[in-house]
Amino acid sequence: MSEFDSPSYAEYEYDKKAEGKTRIFKYLLVLAYVLFVVLFFCVCYITRLVPLFAVCPIVTWILIHFTWQLVSYDVYYTFEHGHIVFGKIKRRKSGKFRSPVVELDVQKAVLITAYNNVLETDVFKSTHRVHDFSSTLESQNLIVIVYEKSGNRECVIFENTPKLARLLPKYSSVAKDTAYH
Repeated sequence: MSEFDSPSYAEYEYDKKAEGKTRIFKYLLVLAYVLFVVLFFCVCYITRLVPLFAVCPIVTWILIHFTWQLVSYDVYYTFEHGHIVFGKIKRRKSGKFRSPVVELDVQKAVLITAYNNVLETDVFKSTHRVHDFSSTLESQNLIVIVYEKSGNRECVIFENTPKLARLLPKYSSVAKDTAYH
């Protein structure tokens, strides 16, 4: 039996939609690209290095290639025997590149519940950092895990699946209202 067939293993990946800070950052990046091109042309014109105009598309493409991945990515999580890993997926020509961001054991979680149940609670308001691994915060099936890390409370918001809804209460006594709707 492979790990994918295991009754205590779940994996899910989905597109991250641009909203909130990510959407604003996308607009700022596009503005920065335009300003870069304008400044590049102005500097070349003022210094009378007009032949360098031909280099501008290549330099701009390199700039876009390495900075656009900051705002355009997919997210994933893997759950295995109570250990959950959240991360980002960046697409490259050679394939997908997964980079884990948050790893935690659900047994050590302070609270696991549906996103709409936790918004007004003191536990959620006292969190030091929020990791958003949802496709969109408008989704109906979001789960929040609040946990302690280095003396600070942090939380992770992510998409729920039917299999994960069955596994979370099995591995954590603080999992409440994780049913898949």
